[in-house]
Amino acid sequence: MFSYLSSTTILLCILISYNSVHGWGSDGHALVASIAQTFLTDESSTFVRNHLPWYTSGNISMLSSWPDFILYPDTNPVDYLNWQWSKQLHFVDTKDWACVYDREADCNWSSGQQCVDGSIQNYTKRLADSQQDDVQRQEALKFLVHFIGDAHQPLHAGFQGDRGGNSIRGHFFSKQTNLHSLWDTVMIERRITQDFHSQPALYLEYLLKQMKTQYAQNISDWTNCSSSDESRYLACATLWIAEDAKLNCDLVYRDENNQPMSVSKEFELGQTYYNTRMPIVEQRLIQGGVRLGAVINKIVQTVGVNNKSKKFSFGATALIVAIVSQILLLILLLNYRFISKKESTPKRSSANQQQSKSFSTV
Repeated sequence: MFSYLSSTTILLCILISYNSVHGWGSDGHALVASIAQTFLTDESSTFVRNHLPWYTSGNISMLSSWPDFILYPDTNPVDYLNWQWSKQLHFVDTKDWACVYDREADCNWSSGQQCVDGSIQNYTKRLADSQQDDVQRQEALKFLVHFIGDAHQPLHAGFQGDRGGNSIRGHFFSKQTNLHSLWDTVMIERRITQDFHSQPALYLEYLLKQMKTQYAQNISDWTNCSSSDESRYLACATLWIAEDAKLNCDLVYRDENNQPMSVSKEFELGQTYYNTRMPIVEQRLIQGGVRLGAVINKIVQTVGVNNKSKKFSFGATALIVAIVSQILLLILLLNYRFISKKESTPKRSSANQQQSKSFSTV
């Protein structure tokens, strides 16, 4: 059985983080997470609820942009400096116009793995590791939700020479922007504003409908994983980033005349680019959600199988401890009442004792 969130709950969660400008943009990340939530089994929903703060009620979209928020002083003024190590985990730079992802060269796989691919593998394993404490597994879940979303934004695997499109500037419908922001937030915000009355929940319903109709036949393929080191939890990040690399060469980095865009010339993009690229944005949002849900389900399935005996052992131990504690508490309470009663018994005065003696001699 699969669990589904009400559109009201999802709307609230998306609006909580609607104004951020990092990652997919928090509306994009919330959409990916909300799509994933519809795929979670009951067991997975319980697992997620147990590994997120209580106020989320297990809703992963509420914290889907947390890894972005912690990086900046305007959203995390107290300790944003402590999280700067995680900045490079959000993306991987690929060689300009190589159109492929080389894990060893692009992510320094044999030693560093400091990229979005490595971070997905790391936090997948940490979330599945029952030896990690609750704090570490909660952090792993929040990072994993976000990084799988990042891996489906093509420019999080953009070119090294332009910093993933950040250095390519121009105009979109006459408004100044850069290519990375265009794919992060601008096109999604335009879609929600123009076609869904500025209501993210309506857009989510549309994406879910597309998923169940137009893309229904693709879901099983999207969750296949051929790489042996990734297949255990279906975290097929190598494949996902390879998809990004191809999209970047075919569509993302090409203007409306199919000409390559670069830092040397500002772009002028409008309706044609929007009409032809927005379907790709929506497909990547849906793919990210489907795959995130599959990864969480696979982790929970694997952890559940591996930990059945541990769960039983822990439950039995907890029950014994509880029973012994109650018995000890009862003994202490009875002992206390006995002592209190003994101390409160009135002693006979010497006068009464003398009177008692006189009566006995009469």
